Amino acid sequence: MQLTAEQVCVVRSRARRLTVQAGAGAAKTTTLGAYADARRGSRVLYLAFNKAIQLEAAARMPSNVTCRTTHSIAWRKARQLFGEQAGDRIGATYPSTVAKVLGCSALVASGALQAVQRWCGSLDPRIELEHVPLDIAMRLADPAVAVRVAREVWLRMTDACERDLKLPHDGYLKLFQMDRPALRGYDVIAVDEAQDLNPCTFDIVRSQSVPIVMVGDAAQAIYSFRGATNALALFDAQERLPLTRSFRFGRGIASLANSLLSGFKADFSLPLVGAGEPQETRLAIDTRRPFALIARTNAAVFEEAVGFLALGRRYHFVGGIDGYKLEKILDAYQLWIGERALIRDPYLRSFSSFDELCELAEDSDDRELKHLVRAVQDYGHQVSGLVEEIKARHVDVRKEDWRQFDGIFLCTAHKSKGLEFDQVWLADDYMRFFDKGRELEADEVEQEEVNILYVALTRAKAAIRLCTSFEEWLLHRDLMPA
Repeated sequence: MQLTAEQVCVVRSRARRLTVQAGAGAAKTTTLGAYADARRGSRVLYLAFNKAIQLEAAARMPSNVTCRTTHSIAWRKARQLFGEQAGDRIGATYPSTVAKVLGCSALVASGALQAVQRWCGSLDPRIELEHVPLDIAMRLADPAVAVRVAREVWLRMTDACERDLKLPHDGYLKLFQMDRPALRGYDVIAVDEAQDLNPCTFDIVRSQSVPIVMVGDAAQAIYSFRGATNALALFDAQERLPLTRSFRFGRGIASLANSLLSGFKADFSLPLVGAGEPQETRLAIDTRRPFALIARTNAAVFEEAVGFLALGRRYHFVGGIDGYKLEKILDAYQLWIGERALIRDPYLRSFSSFDELCELAEDSDDRELKHLVRAVQDYGHQVSGLVEEIKARHVDVRKEDWRQFDGIFLCTAHKSKGLEFDQVWLADDYMRFFDKGRELEADEVEQEEVNILYVALTRAKAAIRLCTSFEEWLLHRDLMPA
């Protein structure tokens, strides 16, 4: 493709520390490929956010580019720690295992494991109370117990003789970062999705002495719950360049995205230009054709899946059905009928009654909990059968075969990252724009919630069904595209 003027500026940049703010669908991978192609004599390391992005980039990059994930770079630390047994010693450890090995409650074990995970992504030297999730800490008589268990878990995870507790992938990444590694053999490092780097990964990258290009979209920063920070803003760049021309969609979606960001981002200054086809956007979808349902929460994915059962279509849960935690809805149902012994999730098992769960969901305004409660209240004794019917509708479809799939794609906004669909149906569980009839100001809305809605709506190429709250706000502001 012929490069835009903005892309040419990126390719020709001589900055040793460069950031590129690339809007949704703005061909950042293509731009990085052109940047590397213009430096054929240089060995370029392309670091990707996850394996899928890395593989997709590897198929498109010139021969002087090596595409890796940060974890693959750090794998040598796992081999150094565990030798030939590394493959068996790395992986998931479950709260039930920690509870059994260390003799603690399942809730303490869950808090300890999450504390270890959060600490691994940070630059903190020691696991502290701040690493224990607040929702779990609030339900423990003594949250310090979870810290002590987390420290013991970490010691066992890194013990070559341990057999029960496996080290998570972020664990060897943390150890790798603590060694202050030099990534030798490369002349340039390019980092994709830089807005979602955790401090540990960011520290590894910024410590390198070769030229570095950070590419991403600050408005797509949606992983703070994993400890991610916006490296685009934190990076000490010599030059900052934009990519604002989106080839995914036309001016309709671009207008929606710009209205959202300009309304809630004080620093909004780079509006998207919709350069894709069709230029106009249909604000309705044809449910007889394939479309993607994108929700804010897993519980809302379930609610929408129930609503779509009447269409008689097949489902594909993006990333696999296990990632949507349908079992948590079953657990909430067990709590509702008083069968606490059958509840598998340690957090939900810590509630003495369903009413207690309802009260916390309302007091905390937790979206996931509120939709979990609503699913049980709405469907009652039908919950178990509905979960089974939804599971029966799901079919595994390889991404390269998505164009032939004639059913409904279901996913959360987080799982939709990096994807695109001709038609998108937004669920109604995104950010609120009004409170008791009063329009909310920008400082009354969590900025990450704005980002999550922005990510979801910019997955659409041609048609979108807007969530009700966003549509009402657009009409109120007279911003609805023609």
